[in-house]
Amino acid sequence: MNWINKYSLISILLLFMSNVSICQTETDSLWDIWTDLKAEDTTRLEALIQFGGEMAKTNSDSVLILSEMGFQYALESNLLNYQAKALNLKAKTLYRKGEYDDSEEIYGQAITLGRKAEDSLLVASSFQGIGTVYYARGEYETSIDYYQKSYARSSILNDNILMGDVMNNIGIINVIQKDYERAEKNLKKCDSLYMAAGDQRSAPLTNLAVLKFRKGDLIQSMELYLQAVRINEKNGDDYSNAFAYSNIANIYFDLNDFERYEEYINKSLEIRRKLGDKAGILNNTLNLGLGYSNEDQYEKALPILEESLALAKEIDDKNSEAHILVHLAFLQVKLNETENTLATINDALKINKKLGNQLGITLCNKAYGNYYKLKGNNSKALIYYKKGLKIAKETDLEQTKDISEKIYEIYKMQNNSAEALKAFELFVTSKDSVHNLETQKEVLHQQYKYENEKRALSDSLNYASQQQIQQEKLIQSKNQKTALIIILSLVTMFTIFAINRVRLTRKQKKIIEGQVIELNELNENLEEKVIERSQKIADREEQLRYALEASNDGIWDWKVKSNRMIFSPALYTMLGYVPYGFKETWEEIQNRIHLDDLKKIEDASYLDLILQSNEGSLITEARLKNKFGKYIWVQIKGKVVSRDNTGTPDRVVGTFTDITSIKQKAKDILNAVMTTEDIERNRISKDIHDGLQQTLTVSSLNFQKVRKSIGELPTEVIETFGIGYDYLQKSITESRSVAHSLMPKAIVDFGIISAF
Repeated sequence: MNWINKYSLISILLLFMSNVSICQTETDSLWDIWTDLKAEDTTRLEALIQFGGEMAKTNSDSVLILSEMGFQYALESNLLNYQAKALNLKAKTLYRKGEYDDSEEIYGQAITLGRKAEDSLLVASSFQGIGTVYYARGEYETSIDYYQKSYARSSILNDNILMGDVMNNIGIINVIQKDYERAEKNLKKCDSLYMAAGDQRSAPLTNLAVLKFRKGDLIQSMELYLQAVRINEKNGDDYSNAFAYSNIANIYFDLNDFERYEEYINKSLEIRRKLGDKAGILNNTLNLGLGYSNEDQYEKALPILEESLALAKEIDDKNSEAHILVHLAFLQVKLNETENTLATINDALKINKKLGNQLGITLCNKAYGNYYKLKGNNSKALIYYKKGLKIAKETDLEQTKDISEKIYEIYKMQNNSAEALKAFELFVTSKDSVHNLETQKEVLHQQYKYENEKRALSDSLNYASQQQIQQEKLIQSKNQKTALIIILSLVTMFTIFAINRVRLTRKQKKIIEGQVIELNELNENLEEKVIERSQKIADREEQLRYALEASNDGIWDWKVKSNRMIFSPALYTMLGYVPYGFKETWEEIQNRIHLDDLKKIEDASYLDLILQSNEGSLITEARLKNKFGKYIWVQIKGKVVSRDNTGTPDRVVGTFTDITSIKQKAKDILNAVMTTEDIERNRISKDIHDGLQQTLTVSSLNFQKVRKSIGELPTEVIETFGIGYDYLQKSITESRSVAHSLMPKAIVDFGIISAF
């Protein structure tokens, strides 16, 4: 295996070249196991794949070499499941590098190998990986299909970690699709699954924070992000912290705190550049570029957006590419660098139409309008502004405000008072609504600052001291008084603006009513599908129950860590008891096993034999005492069906099958064979004794008579006669011996008198 040494040398060099230290105790230990040529192949491969998983957080290129090394070694050792594990590691790494097509193809190969190896957990992990690839492409429905396939398999195996991962990913998609109720349900289920597995993770908290942010609860969102950051720091999970920092930045942006926004988005970007996370880098650079543009820092925004565009094209993210193109067009107009502006907008519009992105199409029309307005062609600008406004009224309040203002300016320049007034009224209405939202954000910002100060105070002082100091600060601090006055003023302004909002609400009411009707129709269809699926599940459960009842096998299920045992009713009835007539413990079974059968396993239990076997399974036979004190023969089967993260069995399932009738039939057959054998031996012995032996005896008597008068014959004849006579005597002796050995066993054991 010369290739092993070659890949080992390459990977060691890569580890030394890495600018991130991996000389931690755990990773060193894993690498030592892999390089130990005396260790079992499966042990070495498991260590290598775990080592690659740790390396994936810091050095993607090294992981690709490690995964290929593991795959080749598993291929040569004919270990299908480890071939699939190595491919999964490779596919996950390619996904993080933004190479989605290659990642999906490798996951597909892993599924094929996992099915050949009959490893459902590997298949479930691969389905989850493909779901993640489709999520990154924005194909959410296909993504959910693959996630559900993964969940179905992992739930059978009771793998809480994988089930939690899947529910987290589905929850993210629910948030994106604005199905907040279902999103919160799935994310909380994810958190409970992780907790049940004893593995605290930040992902569900981070995504619940996104959900709270979308619903406008910025304070609760920030609290959840900070909890997630603390968990990530404890676990050393920089990859997850990159997401948390990015989303914290978005909250500060929404609170109009650009300085803190810039701080946190750069924290996230720094981590993602270190990890080589191209999709994450794209997300950060795009948001940072738009942030600079929003702050009128165009010179900073332009190069960052150009970097984002190149990255979006590299990883084939069409949605981001269109978004960047249209904002580059806005910047080109603002900087009066319009040589390529029309081509840029055309490219953006083409992608947005293909994606069906209405907001993107609105922005493209707005960009056309800005361009033609700059060029002095107000008539053409007006055409595009009106196109954009028509879509914006139904999709985006902010764009409605901006475009209606631009239309008002053009009509004002053209002295078209009537149209200018209409545009101005729409501008004012939408501006009021936007201002109301900004007012709410400002109130939330002030409230967040107040909660922050209160939390900091609570951390440093006890409750009584906190109340006293807080009271003194409220009396002495002019800033807090000013803040309180501002909040009250903003609330008053909000009340006034709310009256104006009623006008817009009435117009939107008809649209909402139509959507409600459509939603009700969708709900009815969904209920029908749920009922249909529930019926199918019930039918399958009933079929399974009938199959179990028909088999008469006693089923047992052992939770290893909690040492909890579950018996089926058939196990009790097999031993003559009513269902649950004794406790569901293995000791109850052990006490009923025949002592001779216990001696065979040298004081160990059959459960220990299952755990100690290489295959994690056992098939054997033993005698169990039933309720009436009699022993029945049972076949004992057991198999490990799930393991924890360390490979330790955590669940064993098996059956007891009554084979007493089979054993009795075997005994009856053996007795019949022995009886038949005795009869046949007796017949042959009798034939020899009564037939052959008598014939030989008569011949011997005649020969003895002849022998008395043989002296007159020649010497040669006498010698020949003597030889024949001797052989005759030997034949008589041997026939007696054969007849004796063929006598029935009863004569040998009890004597001829007793036997007769």
